[in-house]
Amino acid sequence: MKNILLILSFALMTTVTFGQSKPQNMKMLRDSIFTVMKLSDENKLKMHNLIAENGKTQKAIKEDATLTEEQKKEKLQAWRKEISVKEKSILTPEEFQIWRDFGKSLSDKSKK
Repeated sequence: MKNILLILSFALMTTVTFGQSKPQNMKMLRDSIFTVMKLSDENKLKMHNLIAENGKTQKAIKEDATLTEEQKKEKLQAWRKEISVKEKSILTPEEFQIWRDFGKSLSDKSKK
């Protein structure tokens, strides 16, 4: 039953997200998935704060001139693991999977 709900949620999310005729900014896309996930206002705020923190930290790591490219990759990988733990502390397992699928769909779309 959960798998069916997850698939239907993902299908709805994809339709809502990519069915628009004009491109949306990233905040609007995230808000649409948060609506599909039915996150509480508190969890939406937590996720928005985490996303902002993630962006700032990744940018700082990428722009750190004291690090080699290999060190940057290692720090980014460690940071992504930390962010994943934080996401799991906010989201239920089902919400976390929907969030990951959403991120993957955006990543796949940007590679095309």
